[in-house]
Amino acid sequence: MLPSDTHPLLSITGLAVSYGTPRGPASAIADLSLEIGKGENLGLIGESGCGKSTLLKAVMGVMPDNARIAAGRIAFQGRDLVAADAGFRRSVRWAGISMVTQSALNALNPVLRVGDQIAEAIRAHRDVSRAEAWRRTEALLTMVGVAPERARDYPHQFSGGMRQRAIIAMALALDPPLVLADEPTTALDVVVQDQIFQSLRALQQRLGFSLLLVTHDLALVIENCERVAVMYAGMIVETGPTRDVIRRPTHPYTLGLKNALPRLGSRDEPIAIPGGPPDLTDPPPGCRFAARCPFALPLCRTEPPALTTVAPGRQARCHRAAEIDALAPLAALPQTWDALRDAPR
Repeated sequence: MLPSDTHPLLSITGLAVSYGTPRGPASAIADLSLEIGKGENLGLIGESGCGKSTLLKAVMGVMPDNARIAAGRIAFQGRDLVAADAGFRRSVRWAGISMVTQSALNALNPVLRVGDQIAEAIRAHRDVSRAEAWRRTEALLTMVGVAPERARDYPHQFSGGMRQRAIIAMALALDPPLVLADEPTTALDVVVQDQIFQSLRALQQRLGFSLLLVTHDLALVIENCERVAVMYAGMIVETGPTRDVIRRPTHPYTLGLKNALPRLGSRDEPIAIPGGPPDLTDPPPGCRFAARCPFALPLCRTEPPALTTVAPGRQARCHRAAEIDALAPLAALPQTWDALRDAPR
């Protein structure tokens, strides 16, 4: 393996993933490229069904039987996981790349004590005694804010927030350099959400792992990630430093997401993006967002745009990215999107 400091921690290039369906293959991910550096927080934002969870499953190597990687490369510390054998992928899973799932109740076995489940994960990858694994488990629970004596409890005896903390402890059990967080606080109230993310930030500062946060909530990305990648219908449509992307989006979809955020002190209602994503068993020939974009040109419906550099450290997949300063004020007007909603199909 090449030294990790000569490569991005995770580098995804030209990834394509499809699902077999009765109606034919569904192009869940197409031409997707991403990089995550050591100690970095990257937020992956997009609406439900855009392929975010599929991407994480591809990285972890736990895709369902009807899914396949049709093209591309997933390199972890310089080693291609797509081309690697099953044994190497198993060695990377949890020890190199771990995952915090969105449903802690489903992720924990209801008939096993929480501590036993964490200790089992440790012993599956480390040659340690049961006593040592248990001591490590109690230390991990303490680290995420759960009393160590609760390790002997069952999942149903934990609150939702405590279960999520236990899943975070399990994800950090083997000191992985990369943690994937898939909607980690979806089912929790906003106070507990904030507590969980405060814990994650503190743990990251202490342990130095990189974080790929997958969410549909743009506000979470703004609060927790230095960089953002915006995903639509299986494709990355914009990437860059979070502050720059939010202040000046260069893709109409990102403009729409920003418009949908409620703003303190504003009497205006958030503006929803009309319509829905395309049928991925028959994706459109041009831009996948064209049918919902108020600025689409005939070219957009026939020619797929490339992901191109629009500023240092920033990329966008839009034929009109160079005109964004003129389009942005129009995107802030409800009537711009209303006209699209009212247009004949």
